[in-house]
Amino acid sequence: MFDDERKVLNVQCPVCNAKQEVEVPTRVIRENIKGVSTIAINAQCGHGFHIFVDKNFAIRGYQRSDFDVTAIGVETTQVQNYSLPGIVKMFGEEPFALAMRAILLNQKAILIGSDPQILKSLFINFISLFERELQDSADAIEIMSKEEYEHQNPLQYQANLVIDLDFSVVKNNPFQNEKAKIERELLKQSLNVKNVEQQKDELKKRISRIFLYANVMLNFIYQGMDNFKDIKNTMKKKDKNISQDELDLAWTIANSRYTKLLK
Repeated sequence: MFDDERKVLNVQCPVCNAKQEVEVPTRVIRENIKGVSTIAINAQCGHGFHIFVDKNFAIRGYQRSDFDVTAIGVETTQVQNYSLPGIVKMFGEEPFALAMRAILLNQKAILIGSDPQILKSLFINFISLFERELQDSADAIEIMSKEEYEHQNPLQYQANLVIDLDFSVVKNNPFQNEKAKIERELLKQSLNVKNVEQQKDELKKRISRIFLYANVMLNFIYQGMDNFKDIKNTMKKKDKNISQDELDLAWTIANSRYTKLLK
């Protein structure tokens, strides 16, 4: 692969919503150890903004710039790498658990804050926890400034989870009747790992296992078994150590993410 090889991405300006194409460098994105690259865009529509691109060239989110830029570049040095307790502390436990639920069920979440650098770092750290499961939900998380959010139509994000990271509070909760109990338990189990550096890997491992269960459930459905109780009992016969909570969440994920396949 040549160092100057480029890839064309389709983007939508977060300022005027104009759809356009941009070229990004392939090598630096694939080799970025952070997993997600921050790219400054000087768009054809005349606006400047940033996009967050993973190693598979999926756009994970957008952020408006405070001023226009004239070149495309990848930022890696300014993103702070937070520990799992650090991420949870900056979110707040309840907002973090609800953000987990939103991203697992492929429902959009909006993160707002007044410090662009902290907002960007926290965004990248958070989505890196789910990078294996985000292939079909590149726009699951969106970040924006407090000022930008306040100038939006309040009905625009009525169906989305909205978290104010300045105060660690949930401004809008589409999961009114749900306490994200299973997500809280997953987080608790991961934080119980004594080695702080291994806590992120523990959470990733648990999330991946739940998605594996969801895929197993879909395979049963393809074979004509569509009753959750029957599927659960069959899976438990094969592995008695399967957690009931994880099975429940896997079934919820399967129904939410793969609705078309379940019909």
